Amino acid sequence: MTTHHQRRIKVWDLPVRLFHWTLVASVAIGFITGYIAPEWWMGVHIWAGYITVVLVVFRLVWGIYGSEFSRIETFTFSPREIWAHMRELVFLRPSHYVGHNPSGALMVFTLIFILAGISLSGLTLLGGEENQGALAGVVGYGAGDIARTVHNVLVYTLLGLVVLHIAGVVLEIRLTGEDLVRAMITGWKALPAGVIPPKARAPRIGAAATVLGAFVLAGGGALWGLSKIPPSGLSKLAANSAYQGNCADCHQLYHPSLLPASSWRALMGNLGNHFGEDASLAPADQVEITRYLSANSADAWDTEAANRFRKVNPRHPWQITATPYWVWKHKNIPPAVFARKSIGAKGHCAACHRDDASGRFDDQKINIPKE
Repeated sequence: MTTHHQRRIKVWDLPVRLFHWTLVASVAIGFITGYIAPEWWMGVHIWAGYITVVLVVFRLVWGIYGSEFSRIETFTFSPREIWAHMRELVFLRPSHYVGHNPSGALMVFTLIFILAGISLSGLTLLGGEENQGALAGVVGYGAGDIARTVHNVLVYTLLGLVVLHIAGVVLEIRLTGEDLVRAMITGWKALPAGVIPPKARAPRIGAAATVLGAFVLAGGGALWGLSKIPPSGLSKLAANSAYQGNCADCHQLYHPSLLPASSWRALMGNLGNHFGEDASLAPADQVEITRYLSANSADAWDTEAANRFRKVNPRHPWQITATPYWVWKHKNIPPAVFARKSIGAKGHCAACHRDDASGRFDDQKINIPKE
């Protein structure tokens, strides 16, 4: 301790410290699993998102019923106070605050707002595009696709705010001599001579637990009820004996939603030259399979796969692996992977997608064979 820092005071209680570091971990895990790791880590990404929602709600509740310096009212500043603090930072002479200073408080509120937006857009994206989660039955692909854009913008905004937050902490440490990182670990901060701390109010643990429990019951019940609604983008695909009996002998049965009806009709209309082979069928079977594939094509589904695969390659409109989305999605997979004995070819979707027969193609169900 220097002569300037004569005393220490317990500022950050254990719940606030646990919230802070758990949020750091969940955000880091969410970003890594959503933007860096392979698609099959999506399950972990989703759980990181749910944990973030619970943390944000907890912090808001604890901001009302927690101990003195965790309460929102203790770090709510007027625009004039915020502006004055910004000027002090410009001149490198910031005033000392026992709890959050105005710029730190502004960052807290901004981060909570951004995290709430990321969580809501992520839940909408999960339901609309992936047909998963509580909103799968009430949100369509179009809304999910818009939510993806919003989600990505907010995530990168969050990354910028995190960088700004870290820079602010480093600046504060250099200007005030306080070890803010250590303070958020131990809960103790230095109190300069002459600064009188406010009278500390004890946390209202019972009230906080009651409100948080009510939210969990109400929010969890609502999400559970919504999750019981069948996914809006999925259709019930009936088996077809003609399709199974004639096509499965040569290759896997492709889900009809992987091509639009026009492509299926074009493919079935030229079976004499079926990718270099004669796959001609009895007229009745050809008509039946064409009807089946057209009726259950990408035009009849609202899944991510169906919406993506409606756009075909004009030069090869009947080839799934030639569609722009398939090419983009698989561009980083070396040709040697497709040549593995357990895969055999680019068109063997079932080798890696364990749910290909359902038409879902969930990221979590991807499993690329090692050999």
